Amino acid sequence: MFDRVRPVRHPEPLRPSDGGTGAATAVTVGLTYVPDIQFAPFYVAEANGYYDEAGFDVTLRHHGANEGLFTAIEQGEEDLVVASGDEVLAQRAAGGDLVQITTLYDTSPVALLVPEDSDVTEPADLAGLTIGVPGEFGATYLGLLTLLDGAGLTPDDVTIASIGFTQTSALLTDQVDAVMGYVNGDAVRLAAADLPVRALEPEALVSVGVALPDTSDLTDAQRAAFVAATLRGVEATIADPAAAVDIAGEHIPGLTASARTDALAVLEATIPLLSTSGTTDPATWDAMAQAMLAAGMITAVPDGGYTNAAVENEG
Repeated sequence: MFDRVRPVRHPEPLRPSDGGTGAATAVTVGLTYVPDIQFAPFYVAEANGYYDEAGFDVTLRHHGANEGLFTAIEQGEEDLVVASGDEVLAQRAAGGDLVQITTLYDTSPVALLVPEDSDVTEPADLAGLTIGVPGEFGATYLGLLTLLDGAGLTPDDVTIASIGFTQTSALLTDQVDAVMGYVNGDAVRLAAADLPVRALEPEALVSVGVALPDTSDLTDAQRAAFVAATLRGVEATIADPAAAVDIAGEHIPGLTASARTDALAVLEATIPLLSTSGTTDPATWDAMAQAMLAAGMITAVPDGGYTNAAVENEG
């Protein structure tokens, strides 16, 4: 993987050609369903004026509860969308045209979580156990299949329980032996509930980033400028997570004192995973594609699917 702190040269603020009016380029960014601390870099970039300086008038849009992840961008209601690499690759494999132009994580937060006192210390120890997953979809399920395959196991060697997004309570109440969750979310909340956990982290997952259609009107320079402004938000979040929580509180309804404490703990656990370069490792992307193919999540590996917009524009 790329070094998390590899320096990046941010482009000069972009001012699109607009006949001399100085108008910014309006873009709508889809942030999925619920305002959450995970979107802190975007909230911070907006609040600190990084998008303005890069020549954009940004609208951060959270999706409706009954809306598909890519519905709005496929219908032209959004210009960019926040999604994980596996989601983008699956959309593209199904005939879509999305391309991830940056990733915000050097290391995926997806992991198999077991109590610290569990006998499970490596994936091979999972044989015969019951493992909770949100469902047979997405990065958590792919991560489980990757862990099993690496240990020479198959899904038939374990019991996979679809538990929805109840990983924390399911493990706390011994409904399952292990869960597929997130080291910067479920693991933090389990530790806060006096159940410290051990994490087994799958390889070959490209985590959350920013995607847009191949047919987007944004030029290469504009794409690079948007990425650079977002990465400034990442850097500011890393530098001052407490300030990032304050900014996020303007977007997240009902962020009580207790919820702010949880949000800060989640953010502090996220910071070691974040990328300040925004680059996707080609080998990791290819390995993820092959894992999805082997799991039957896609029927063929599509061409393309990601670029390293800021770095490629420098060249």
